[in-house]
Amino acid sequence: MSTLEATMSMLEIMPEEARVMVLQYTQKLFSSPRPANPFTPVSEKQVLSILEESRQQIAAGRGIDMDEAMKALGEKYDFI
Repeated sequence: MSTLEATMSMLEIMPEEARVMVLQYTQKLFSSPRPANPFTPVSEKQVLSILEESRQQIAAGRGIDMDEAMKALGEKYDFI
């Protein structure tokens, strides 16, 4: 399942109030004169450092399977 398909699937089963919140947030992102960026800028060095930490966690067996992580998020936020 692609990211787009997963997102659409979550939106389809999301309660109406939550869908309205997502719509309002999306509209705010695209209609503001200076779009809000929910992500803080990082340098290449920071990205590589985060990637190395992630690789170490996976090698040590502390990684989380993506399917399990998505299921946990879905359950936490009532997408499932």
